[in-house]
Amino acid sequence: MTDHAADSVDTARQALSATRQLTRRVRLAQRSTWFPLVLLGLVVLASAPFYRLGRHVVTCDPALGARGGVEIIHRGTCVQVVGWPVGVYWIVAFVLAYAAIAVVYVYRARSRGVGARILPYVGSGIAAGLVFGIASAWAQQLDLQGYFPTGPVAVGMVPLLSIGLALFVLARVERNWPLLAFAIGYLVVALLACGMGRRRLGLNLDPTWSFLPGLVVTGGVLLLGGMGFALAERRGL
Repeated sequence: MTDHAADSVDTARQALSATRQLTRRVRLAQRSTWFPLVLLGLVVLASAPFYRLGRHVVTCDPALGARGGVEIIHRGTCVQVVGWPVGVYWIVAFVLAYAAIAVVYVYRARSRGVGARILPYVGSGIAAGLVFGIASAWAQQLDLQGYFPTGPVAVGMVPLLSIGLALFVLARVERNWPLLAFAIGYLVVALLACGMGRRRLGLNLDPTWSFLPGLVVTGGVLLLGGMGFALAERRGL
């Protein structure tokens, strides 16, 4: 009877181990973590022309400081920042990007014979991007100046941060601890990059392109992260 009980315990342990291994394989098969990171990295970099489209050199008195819509004054150059061009870009880009992510996840999951729990990530990504992007780009028109940060820094910051917030949801859905760590690191980089300008980096950029370093850094982090997760997926990690 003792031997029979020991065999039962061993069988139970083997079944539990097999279940855990199967669960891990299913989770790995469901993941396509590299694709959202690479795609959103490209989306961030592609936003640069639209940021530039919303910046115009105007005539003003630098001694009076930023007023009358003029938000950037550097070496006597006054730049007026208009938020709607990049706001429209982010609305369209987020919807298309997250729709593409959903399609890729569902397709790869079905081809591997597993389910795909991507809807929470896609929904949170679109919602966060649209809500904060619209509130930032059109804060003045929506009378949100007292509740929401405005200006060139905020317009650039909010979409970048919304990407990071949505990554927390994806990490939870996939139960992906490395992605959670990456999302935390990305948010820190995004916050730092939002205050990154040509003067802090010693770059001789035109003031109408002062947003470029922040976009390059955050977009580059997403692309590098996507490459890293792609390599890990190929190795079965």
